[in-house]
Amino acid sequence: MSVQRCFLRGLDAEVSVLGAGCWTIGGPATNRGLPIGWDHIEEEEAFAGLARARELGVSLFDTADVYGLGRSERLLGRLLRDTRRADLVLSSKVGYFAGTACHPYHPDQIRRQFATTLDNLGTDYLDLYFLHSTDFGDNDQYLAGAVEVMHDLREQGLIRAVGIRAPHTFAEQWAAGNDEHAATITRWLHLFHQIHPDVVTVRYNVLSPRYTAQETDIFTFARRHHVGVLIKQALAQGLLLRDPACPPPVFSPTDHRSRDPQFQPSALATLDRKLAALRTRFGTTPAALARIAVGYALQHAPDAAVLLGFRNADQITTTLTCLDNPLRQDEIDDITALFHHHNERLASRAVHRD
Repeated sequence: MSVQRCFLRGLDAEVSVLGAGCWTIGGPATNRGLPIGWDHIEEEEAFAGLARARELGVSLFDTADVYGLGRSERLLGRLLRDTRRADLVLSSKVGYFAGTACHPYHPDQIRRQFATTLDNLGTDYLDLYFLHSTDFGDNDQYLAGAVEVMHDLREQGLIRAVGIRAPHTFAEQWAAGNDEHAATITRWLHLFHQIHPDVVTVRYNVLSPRYTAQETDIFTFARRHHVGVLIKQALAQGLLLRDPACPPPVFSPTDHRSRDPQFQPSALATLDRKLAALRTRFGTTPAALARIAVGYALQHAPDAAVLLGFRNADQITTTLTCLDNPLRQDEIDDITALFHHHNERLASRAVHRD
């Protein structure tokens, strides 16, 4: 088995349709006093997961400077030492770590972080470089400078494509409304047209709202602008694979889930009720549920690539091989019926996390 490939617009190159999302393997970490990491990550097991992903045909690897405050990038750099650089598509991000600078997007800080990222990875260029945050300071005072640096890096050939994150829920038409969604979408559209990204990332899974035929979702919007899409959280940070018989986990103060409402016991109980019919219909094993989650995402956006998190070789093998048995149309119809949300815009109130 080898992971299939797709053509990623914006980057204008082929990538593996399933990519390795490397946030998890950074391990525990905090930034500016906030937890941003993951508990119980063993470095050698994480590296074995990276190696297994490569063996199975993954070419797309996504990391960031704050994932473990460099640990994720350095692990990926180990993989790169044994892999031909041209065979990999490497993505990293900047925008959350300020160091001693006045702001993460101060031009000098972006350049420092970029140099550190290249050093961690052991490469002299990135395929994708993302503006990780949409906080550009008061009155967007650092926006113009950040855009200038990113475009300069691209013109120099140090990066091939610029990326930004999209809102977790998006319909272009919402910008014309008069509620909180209008402000969010109007702001993002402003940033999109200022930055001119080549690729966007978006959270999308079976829990995401569905849009009407009159609404332009992020995938349609991106196609119209010849922008590529990377789907993150197709597995809802592992929640879609969770065994409901297990007690709610307890997280350390350095694990981001300790502050994430969706990992609280009451939210987990609600999710288990939502997923009960899905588990009854398709099974409860991680492999069965990964097949549903990943297949559903790609059925909606077959020209996107899906980033999958992991902590060891067994986890990445389970998720990467889930497409060996593609979803049938009747299965897709069943999933759609079970999660037909009709624009449950309450989902847009979720905390913006990776």
